[in-house]
Amino acid sequence: MSSEKYLVTLANSHFGTLAIETLLKEVPAKNIIGTVRDLKKGEKLKAKGIEIRVADYSKPETLKEAFKGVDKLLFISSIPGQAVPRDIQHKNVVDAAKECGVKFIAYTSLINCENNVALLSGDHKKTEKMIKESGIKYSLLRNNWYLENDLLLWKKCGIEGKNLWDALGEQKIGYALRREYAEAAAKVLVMKNPKNIYELTGKPRTLKEVGEALKKVTKKDFKIIEVTKEKMEEKMKEEGYDEYIVGTWSFMINDYLKGCLNFESNDLKDVLGREPASLEDGLKELLK
Repeated sequence: MSSEKYLVTLANSHFGTLAIETLLKEVPAKNIIGTVRDLKKGEKLKAKGIEIRVADYSKPETLKEAFKGVDKLLFISSIPGQAVPRDIQHKNVVDAAKECGVKFIAYTSLINCENNVALLSGDHKKTEKMIKESGIKYSLLRNNWYLENDLLLWKKCGIEGKNLWDALGEQKIGYALRREYAEAAAKVLVMKNPKNIYELTGKPRTLKEVGEALKKVTKKDFKIIEVTKEKMEEKMKEEGYDEYIVGTWSFMINDYLKGCLNFESNDLKDVLGREPASLEDGLKELLK
């Protein structure tokens, strides 16, 4: 049995925890390391036999200590907008991996990264470049959108019955469940000869298609109303949508309309060894 050491960063995050669940099915717990910023947040994972180490992307010295003896690294991208810019945090991770002799990095990037013009794509492009130039073997896990990212919207329509204001028209988003992306990440991590690039996505769907699936799942007869992007925010506010939901959609709408998340690929299906969950099944899972 292989004695390779696998490390998952941000191990207590939703994605990290889900990835470790799959990794535990693939390799012994003693071969898995998870990093957290606070040891207390790793107690549940430690109870499963996983070694927990402290690492903070903004503190290079913690990364260099955490990555000692690691063969394969699942590098989960950090959240933008923190005190230390994300690209600097990511440089710290790549530099530490190189210094510690890590042999392989799987990095959670963004769908169609090199061609993507989304507001959030810049840091991913920089990180991909750093990894390619590091000399470390790698797989870039270019994830599309989580169905969970818009869960609050699905709840407003599917549970409260509020109208779905559709400013996307025929533009599409490739949704899949977070757990599917995380499972794929863990499976790539243990592969003997993984590809350098995986474009991971569910089948792209229009917002109207999502709305119709949501109606079937919840039996709520809300209306799906096409509006311009200028009217969308106004209508959502009038109907009493939470400020957070309105703000999120107002922030992302231009990226959606540019087709930044409209990308087709079979990579997710191929890595999972099955079709990703259907839109209806995914919504059922999230709203149960």
